[in-house]
This record gives sequence, structure tokens and C-alpha cells, in this order.
Amino acid sequence: MHIVIGDRSTVALFKLMGFEGRTIEDAEEALRFVTTHLDMYDVIFITSKIAKAIKKDLDELRMRNPRKLLVEVPSVDEGMEREVNYLQIVRQILGG
Repeated sequence: MHIVIGDRSTVALFKLMGFEGRTIEDAEEALRFVTTHLDMYDVIFITSKIAKAIKKDLDELRMRNPRKLLVEVPSVDEGMEREVNYLQIVRQILGG
């Protein structure tokens, strides 16, 4: 299973692509969610604003859980500053 966590706009975009999503904008709350739900998901997409704030913790989780993918993606708000192809990101991560 796959999920995206982050701001409302990014979560809505990923939901349009068929993903489960959870709107979380607080970094500590996001870390708690990832930690407690890691067993449920194979891939967790995390918006870069949150991922940067909890980078050390995410790196530790990645090392302890090599079969789980914790992927940083630009938020839609960041994507307005530069072109982001979210479908290409998803295909690279999940294949297809």
C-alpha cells in the first residue's frame, strides 16, 4: 500500500492519482504517523517541507527498515515555482 502525507493540495493531487492521503503539516505529527504506520505501507511519500524538518529521523527509519520506501516529493506549492511531473516520480518509484 502507498500513502502521501503533507499539505492539503499535494494530498489532493495524489488522491486524484488513486493514492491514499493524509493531510499533515506539522513535522512532529508526520513523524509520529510514519513511525506508527510504517508496517501498513510499502511506500510513504512525504512532502519536502516535512521531510527536511525530520530528515535525521527519516534517515534512521530508512536504515532500520530497508524494505520500506520513504520518498520525499515536492509539495504542489513548491511545484508552482518549478515544473514537477508527479506522475513520472510515481512511475520511477513504483515502476510501470
